[in-house]
Amino acid sequence: MSSQVNGRPTGPGGTVKDREIAAEQRYVDIAYARLEEMRADAQAMIREGYRQSLAGTKGSLVDRDAMVHQAALRAQALDIADDGLVFGRLDLASREVRYIGRIGVRTSEHDSLVIDWRAPAAEDFYRATPEDPRGVVRRRVLHSRGHTVVDLEDDLLDPDASDGMTIVGDGAFLASLARTREGAMRDIVATIQREQDEVIRAPADGTVLVRGAPGTGKTAVALHRVAYLLFRHRRRFGSRGVLVVGPNRRFTAYIERVLPSLGEGSATLRSLGDLVDGVTATVHDPPETARVKGAGAMATVLRRAVADHPPGAPDELRVVFKGIVVTLDRARLDRIRTELHRRSRGSVNAARGRAAEMLLDALWERFTDVGGPEAAEAEEGAEAGLWNAILAADGLASLDEEPARGGRQGNGDPKRGRFDARVREQRAFTDFLVSWWPIRRPPDVLRSLGDPARLRRAAGRDLDRSAIESLAASWAGGDAPLSYQDVALLDELDALLGPPPRPSRRRSAPSEDDPFVVDGVNILTGEEVVDDTWEPEMQELTTSIERVERSRRVDDGVVEERPEYAHIVVDEAQDLSPMQWRMLGRRGRQASWTIVEDPAQSAWEDLDAARQAMDAALGGERPSRGRRRTRKAPPRTRHEYELTTNYRNSTEIAAVSARVLARALPDASPARAVRTSGIDPIVSIVPDHDLASAAREAAEELLGQVDGTIGVIVPLPLAAPSGAQPSLFDPSPGPVAWSEADRERLGEGLPERVQVLDVLEAKGLEFDAAVIVAPETVAAQSPRGLRVLYVAVSRATQRLTVLTADPEWKRTLLGG
Repeated sequence: MSSQVNGRPTGPGGTVKDREIAAEQRYVDIAYARLEEMRADAQAMIREGYRQSLAGTKGSLVDRDAMVHQAALRAQALDIADDGLVFGRLDLASREVRYIGRIGVRTSEHDSLVIDWRAPAAEDFYRATPEDPRGVVRRRVLHSRGHTVVDLEDDLLDPDASDGMTIVGDGAFLASLARTREGAMRDIVATIQREQDEVIRAPADGTVLVRGAPGTGKTAVALHRVAYLLFRHRRRFGSRGVLVVGPNRRFTAYIERVLPSLGEGSATLRSLGDLVDGVTATVHDPPETARVKGAGAMATVLRRAVADHPPGAPDELRVVFKGIVVTLDRARLDRIRTELHRRSRGSVNAARGRAAEMLLDALWERFTDVGGPEAAEAEEGAEAGLWNAILAADGLASLDEEPARGGRQGNGDPKRGRFDARVREQRAFTDFLVSWWPIRRPPDVLRSLGDPARLRRAAGRDLDRSAIESLAASWAGGDAPLSYQDVALLDELDALLGPPPRPSRRRSAPSEDDPFVVDGVNILTGEEVVDDTWEPEMQELTTSIERVERSRRVDDGVVEERPEYAHIVVDEAQDLSPMQWRMLGRRGRQASWTIVEDPAQSAWEDLDAARQAMDAALGGERPSRGRRRTRKAPPRTRHEYELTTNYRNSTEIAAVSARVLARALPDASPARAVRTSGIDPIVSIVPDHDLASAAREAAEELLGQVDGTIGVIVPLPLAAPSGAQPSLFDPSPGPVAWSEADRERLGEGLPERVQVLDVLEAKGLEFDAAVIVAPETVAAQSPRGLRVLYVAVSRATQRLTVLTADPEWKRTLLGG
């Protein structure tokens, strides 16, 4: 028989719980002592690595780098595990006791002190249930601050085998749900539930698709899966890297502590707004503009924009050879440009050399059409005859035929060779080439579409003409902020343009002797010319993980090719547009994927198009060389899971979100909430012009009611095509702007744990308390507004306050 206690006094030794905590503390102290020894060993290995280099050989330098790198990684993992090293204990029916922790710890004799939570031996900690105890009698969760055990909770899984075993508390899981939220997501490693553990330990190959309503722990499960994969398949996923993509920068800041707390700091965390190096999105487009920018048709529009006449490019090429003027007009130049783009897909920026050759071909053809070769030959013959007569008078030999200098030899034709060489030397030709085929950057091409006429040419029949003006206005002006959808368009342009030419290595004469090199750049090819007269004895070697690590630093000035990852995690995947899926697909052509989504939360309107784009990205479809159709890869294995339990919201808050879901998707089923707080949500009717002050008052009141974070969630900024809109703090009636400046003013003077953010920024976040402002405005802002509102009202864990100017919404939310 077991005895269940809740802090009952037992005499001078304190409560039973106190005695249990003291016993666990003694074991935890042993584990920490061994951890300190392991830290000392890691530091000793670092010192030994540096000592190895004193041998002075190339091999010793390689040994040093390898040893120091591995030892530093080990030391980092040991440091991260210092907080809450041991969090669990299993008592098995076989009388074996297993302690579970953030990393594995063994004694100096290699006996297990702590089992890593990702190891197979720890699996029962998460999967054992009263219905299927898997040989586990008692599961104990330890709560620590630093090195000190402060609390513990037990789950009795097999009462028949618990003879004499003490059971403390009411169960660890429900106790954990009521804990206060901080400003960042914390790991759930101590309270992972069975349905979540199945996702975390799903097969590593193919795609894992995780669906679940708000609060089901989808994001936490995906992050723990990353830690699990890196632990079990380090060689496979650690070498090429893991990418975790979230909807916005607030979200990535919110989750960034989870993986390091699990002992994994090597994954790359990016939002959809900073996935492209050197670019950061700061705004969301209005829904109607985002719908156009995110559509798959934009790929065709951008391809036309790249192939269009660049801004400022000359319309005519004019050169002179042997006194004959040769001209190419705009029509002929456009035909050459079209043919060049047909041949240079994905490498447009590297095609200037090919452009020079095709221009020379066209010039020679035009020169031949006007009878240039015959006239030039006659002129050369007369000139040569005159000089030969002068030389003969002095008793000297006649002139030999002048060899062609540089360039192609015209398939052995010396006339063509001389023509090419002379034309290449002309400033008119080189200046034209630089202007007509410039090295283009994706932002420059995108900004050029701020010209409605240019955008109209690129749009063809793929865009609605009514969208041209608003779309061009979003890119007009050099200081217009980039939106989240713009980042995907920049990545598409980068794929179309390709990288600029790589520096060429020269082993001959210095660049000043080459007439085509100006300021270190070959004006014919666009290449930077490096004088390679000196080479180091040893070239630095880099590993793939170092190159991935460099890709995480967007400001180091080093240009690297777009990285491809071994595994990609996409959170809030239901909101991605087709263009954003194309952007992700380029980074995971050979990757396995973890996709986290809830279709009911989708803010993207054309779900079928987005699904097709996702399937193409996950399947690794690639364009066939020289063709516009795609080459379809064999379908990859897909494992689908659905999480059905709402761990975040109380039943009272979950009832409100369920009513919004019923309006958005009448056939959808909400997740089952498992916790009751006894605190009913508050819905207040407030006039439009008082919403700002009412929101601030509600936040101030909640500060005295919860110890954790508070989110004030407001509508998206309204589009303002003409004139200025009233400010959030303007007392006049009517719709307000909800601008970023107004949101900052709303949060002025409030503690950091109060965040003011719009409904899209709130995606994936959670707060102890939330204030939802103007639900009627959120619902009306886009065709998917009700789904966005459903996300907003499901952010709170303890208290929910809604401020609305529409009495009908009060009845809807409260079920009246």
